[in-house]
Amino acid sequence: MRSRPKIQDRKETLEAKKRRVRNIIKILDQAYPDTTLALQFSTPLELLIALILAAQCTDELVNTVTAKLFKKYRTPQKWARIDRDTLEQEIRPITFFRNKTKSIQACCLELINRFDSNVPESLEDLLTLPGVGRKTANILRGNAFSQAAIGVDRHVGRLSQLMGLTKETNPDKIEFDLNPLVPEDRKVRFCHLLQRHGRSICLARKPQCTGCPVKKLCPYAEKAPFTEPKGKIK
Repeated sequence: MRSRPKIQDRKETLEAKKRRVRNIIKILDQAYPDTTLALQFSTPLELLIALILAAQCTDELVNTVTAKLFKKYRTPQKWARIDRDTLEQEIRPITFFRNKTKSIQACCLELINRFDSNVPESLEDLLTLPGVGRKTANILRGNAFSQAAIGVDRHVGRLSQLMGLTKETNPDKIEFDLNPLVPEDRKVRFCHLLQRHGRSICLARKPQCTGCPVKKLCPYAEKAPFTEPKGKIK
């Protein structure tokens, strides 16, 4: 009997790739039943601020900083009106704290002036806000407003490359590749699972393929020696 060809050796149809994605989600769902977005928030505004701060910074550090800030600043008005130097000092442990201070205050001014102090729900409106790109907008839409959206952070981008779901390196293009593969009602969950898997087993420096629950569904796990994909997502 001929053995089944490896994933990277066969041309995978769109339907086959969709089935593989569904199986990946099912298995990771069993491995990480309680996983959710790592950033801590209680309102859309808090998540928006946290996402701006999280660019090229760890979620753990952002959660530490925002734990105090979210108790002090609860409205766009308070974020916009605080003295810039004061806010810079409060978020100083965060990377690029000066630029992020400007983005937060400019963003909150836009919320006040154009959206009646509310965070908009539509992708189009979110993308008009300072400091907000597709990744931030989609993570916000998915987690604050329960919309079907894929936000491509470094974990989602890297694991999607490793799993052979995309050959793109640009996060926006990766999102476009993933959208038709992931069921609408599982898009947000898919991101949570890849984020958790990327922190737990599929590590950036050295993926732990031996103990990976989805190794039979991943072309990277079939390769030897293991090599990182080109064009890592930052």
